[in-house]
Amino acid sequence: MADARSIILHQFSESPFAEKIRLAVRLKNLAWAKVDIPRILPKPDLMPLTGGYRSTPVMQIGADIYCDTAMILMELERRFPMPPLYLPGHEGLCKMVAHWTDRVWFPNSCMVIFGAAGDNLPEDFRKDREAFIGVSLDRDKLAEVAPMMRDQWRAHLMQIEERLEGGRGSGAGNWLISTKPGLCDVHAYMNLWFMHGRVPEFLDACFEAAPRTRDWFTRMGESDGQTPEEISAADALDIAAAAGPRLKAATVDRLEPQGLVLGEDVSVSPADMGKVWVEGTLVHADDQCIILQRVDERCETLHLHFPRAGFVVRRG
Repeated sequence: MADARSIILHQFSESPFAEKIRLAVRLKNLAWAKVDIPRILPKPDLMPLTGGYRSTPVMQIGADIYCDTAMILMELERRFPMPPLYLPGHEGLCKMVAHWTDRVWFPNSCMVIFGAAGDNLPEDFRKDREAFIGVSLDRDKLAEVAPMMRDQWRAHLMQIEERLEGGRGSGAGNWLISTKPGLCDVHAYMNLWFMHGRVPEFLDACFEAAPRTRDWFTRMGESDGQTPEEISAADALDIAAAAGPRLKAATVDRLEPQGLVLGEDVSVSPADMGKVWVEGTLVHADDQCIILQRVDERCETLHLHFPRAGFVVRRG
């Protein structure tokens, strides 16, 4: 049964970012639990944990809450280093790949999928995503730009094909960098998985010119792991309330650009989409991670962990 030591993923099955974490957990063969959350607002059982942060997925371990896939993957590698996904050759590069897959390629994927949905895109979902990304999802405009978006999407896919072709001589031709899958593969897989579930005929057409990528995608999808335990949102909140945060060293990097100090009130928000300011007390900051302490009526004391890249921090 899930407890304060368990990985609890707050997610929904259709989320490509949740699939990124599910894949990492499968590759590491970790035990985990899941709480299925709504894919649009309101998310009343998630907000007590996140202080308003709404993106999917969120990882909970006891009273420690990890926001954004970059932060979740860093923590999984730190807590569960074996088997590693941060393999030789992936150092630093995997984060650069993530910037491409998440902030350049993923919006492109969304436009292809939304354009293909046409009138079948639910109105409540459309309005929710318009508010989230700050871009109109007018059906006629989506249909107009769809051919260009498919063109762009195929170009991104072919970069994977080029990488796999180039790795043949090094012995890493089956995977993007190493002789086994690592974090670069995990990041790159996400957009293909998303397209496979939504517009599979388009993905198959792209694969005609990318046979190595088709093979790579198939093998990535065959990764097997442990079946997650399904728990309720109420159980997850009870686990948080009964646990205490597991704090790494309470320090602020001496080179902290904003001169933040321990104990001051700060707010953190995504820099691009889903901009919600989460308020808390600073308990840790370095060049990769910032941790806020919040006290919630339902969950008591929580520590919220955010990555620095892709998030902005302000006083108050």
